[in-house]
Amino acid sequence: MLLKSAFALLALTFTTGLMAIAPVQAETVLEKVARTGELRVGTRSDAVPFGFELPNGELEGYGVDLMALIGLKLAEETGQTISVDLNTVTLENRFQAIASGELDIVCEATTITQERLELVDFSAPFFISGAKFLMKQVNADDFNINGTLEDIPIAYIENTTTFDIIPQIYPLAKWVPVKDRQEGIAQLDAGQVTAVVSDGILLVGELLKQGKTPSEYALGPYQPITTELYACILPRGDRDWKRFVDEVISSTENHDLLQEWFNIDQSNVVRVNPL
Repeated sequence: MLLKSAFALLALTFTTGLMAIAPVQAETVLEKVARTGELRVGTRSDAVPFGFELPNGELEGYGVDLMALIGLKLAEETGQTISVDLNTVTLENRFQAIASGELDIVCEATTITQERLELVDFSAPFFISGAKFLMKQVNADDFNINGTLEDIPIAYIENTTTFDIIPQIYPLAKWVPVKDRQEGIAQLDAGQVTAVVSDGILLVGELLKQGKTPSEYALGPYQPITTELYACILPRGDRDWKRFVDEVISSTENHDLLQEWFNIDQSNVVRVNPL
């Protein structure tokens, strides 16, 4: 809860089945949840504040709260108790967990892209972020974002949209792969890299999780280099499930969740009508 309060202050910024000969539509998520009374969900443990692990091993974050809200709305819709089975996913397995049917929904810091839409569907977006550089405040004046960044060591995380785009903008930089933002910030503090590049909100989240002093760091540029629309990952082709999730995302209750986590104005959130 302390971390949630801190964010309120610092955040600115498929399957077909066969029966006899005729094909039939696979069971939808809504049908399965009504039958089993269980919603299987996933989030990451390293994407503060959307999904992260507390010292006691529990998962917390806006994505966790959003999926809990979806569970409550499902209970209202079905008139039965719905249990929410929360699981940890990673950058590498999050899409396959949905595509294989292992999970029904994953909510964390995942960007909508056309390539990913070939494997899964996405909900309406719930947050806008973008790539920024995190550096030590004392080195900020020497870091010329408008230049080539030639030979400057910059940490990046593979399997992310940042990795797909930013090195193409700065091909002369010395790109250093790290497994996550925690490792990137550790290398930054140790002087092994000059900057870490990732979505700005996630960099701020990692600083807060580690108990760092934000004033010792600089985040830039002011306007993000990329535009990232975060959304929940959904099974491909399940229109009823997508419609239900989109309705929750567009709800007053979710707006209240966003305010609680980020203290943001409604104009900063993508608000769409459910499809």
